[in-house]
Amino acid sequence: MELKLLENVVSQALVNEARVECDRFVRESPRFYDEGTFSIYQFRQTLQQTSQGYDCESMVEAEPAIKQLLKLDFEPKVLQTIRKTFRQTINQTLKRNLLPMADKQADEILQQYSQARAYLEKTLAQEAEEKIISNRQLLSTVEQKISAYNQAVKAINGCIQAIGLYEHLLPVISKSDVVTSNENYEEVSDHVFLESSESLYVG
Repeated sequence: MELKLLENVVSQALVNEARVECDRFVRESPRFYDEGTFSIYQFRQTLQQTSQGYDCESMVEAEPAIKQLLKLDFEPKVLQTIRKTFRQTINQTLKRNLLPMADKQADEILQQYSQARAYLEKTLAQEAEEKIISNRQLLSTVEQKISAYNQAVKAINGCIQAIGLYEHLLPVISKSDVVTSNENYEEVSDHVFLESSESLYVG
């Protein structure tokens, strides 16, 4: 709502500035009538041409000269508006109306920074805890499968030993191998969480 109101204010301001520029186009420049200029000379020549008759025919015949006269005054004003005047006017209008809003938005963002940082820390901690719980559940499942595997291996090894093929005994999976792997994973997870938390304080 506030941005929409600002948009209307800026649009109206630009329209008003454009009207001021257009007003300059329909008025002769201050130096248009200066003595010794080509414009005043042509102006007098045009007046002299139109005063030679008492009907509208002389005005019609003088139309090209009048257009040329107005063109001499009009084109430089348009170029001045395009290249310099209106560009500066637009910049000043935008700065005057938009910069205060930008500063206000920046202040509101900074005020919410601490709250956002606390929320992100809480979210990261919750995600890390959920990940640890999930990993422990997976570990429990793996341990159950390993136990079943080891039981099967022991039964097979019993058969192998019974026929004397001791060099072909199958290896079992020890619990220490699984615990070491899980500890390494949790250490990596904790390191990632600490890096994510520390990044909140940068800047």
